[in-house]
Amino acid sequence: MRKNPTRLAWTVLLAAFTTFCVLAVSIPLGIRWVLVNAREELPAALQVGSGTVLLVASAGADPIAVVDTRSIRAPSQIQTDQSSQATLMFSTGEAASSPELATVQVYPGAQVEVLEASRPRYAAGHGPDRIVLEVGGGRVRVNTAEAHPRGLYTEIQTPQSSITLAPGSYAVEVTNAGTMVATRFGQATVEANGASQLVETGLRAEVPTGQPAGGPTPLPENLIANGDFTAPLGPPTWLVSAFPEEDPTSGTVSVVDQGGRNAAHFSRLNQPPTHTEVAITQVLDRAVHDYESLVLQMDVLLRWQSLPGAGERSSEFPLMFRLDYQDIYGNHQFWTHGFYYRDPSPQWVVTGGSQIPQNLWYPYESGNLFQQLQEEGLPPPAKLNYLKIYASGHNYDSLAAEVRLTAR
Repeated sequence: MRKNPTRLAWTVLLAAFTTFCVLAVSIPLGIRWVLVNAREELPAALQVGSGTVLLVASAGADPIAVVDTRSIRAPSQIQTDQSSQATLMFSTGEAASSPELATVQVYPGAQVEVLEASRPRYAAGHGPDRIVLEVGGGRVRVNTAEAHPRGLYTEIQTPQSSITLAPGSYAVEVTNAGTMVATRFGQATVEANGASQLVETGLRAEVPTGQPAGGPTPLPENLIANGDFTAPLGPPTWLVSAFPEEDPTSGTVSVVDQGGRNAAHFSRLNQPPTHTEVAITQVLDRAVHDYESLVLQMDVLLRWQSLPGAGERSSEFPLMFRLDYQDIYGNHQFWTHGFYYRDPSPQWVVTGGSQIPQNLWYPYESGNLFQQLQEEGLPPPAKLNYLKIYASGHNYDSLAAEVRLTAR
């Protein structure tokens, strides 16, 4: 090289040019890769509905007891005992008013781990928001919102299967014997032992341990029409009424989008402190002699109630229902149950109701009504007349979603 400085100069010049070309291409590509593929934590929170929930906030950390609301990040493990339940909420932003992407109801005796909750870090990012959970045991209910511009990928892993969920509502139950997946609405894809099974609306599939998914088979018959409120209120499904009639201050009920699913919204705010009711009623007119099981289910959300407890006579709940029926002896009967969050006044006793957390979806399930009614001193039904869902009191703001009366 020293004997031929021209060659040295050209070598240095070509090397520099090559380096420049590599950097000129790789730096923009690297920046683009980061903008497209970089991800960040998706806002997530654990909200305890009842009892005490154990939370392991990170790998190797000691369990902590949670009785309120707490932000979480993956990986986190949640465990409920037989007297506790909780809700996992994944949203688009940190603010409480941010739209929800998914909610997961964790029932008593369940074990759930949040493996991933992420979204693209930058606006140019590709790929959907991702939520990946592992259910080690117990039962969960998963509601996923309609896909937003980026889309949402939701996966549930169990010891027996991997379940991918489209926007909709699902139940997943895990035992040592296997996994059960039920689709209330939407579409679930179950993969197990090298086979794939599609579970669409109104169907369920079971995955025995070590075997492919079986089914799908129909869910128990639902006697409620338009219980997901995808159709407007009014005949022929839900009849709207108010008391006092023709009073513009009696309150309103309408269908609203709440966290990606429709709900009936009962509202009376900033009105005089007088008794009112606003209701939706569905005529059932259904004989139930041939059934062994009747289970009433609905999700309840209480935002506001002005009266403490359920009022002076335990009859003014911000949300309640009445099931009217004819018993096996031919007599007319009815059964009511209400929901409230405010503590009652010391001189008032609440009967026929449940105290639930404010601003938290509460999954109500009656149990088998043939047994439940007898335990409460009522004869079992032979024919169902109607189901009425209503708000009663002075001022209230409440919602009901996914109303089901399943018969088997």
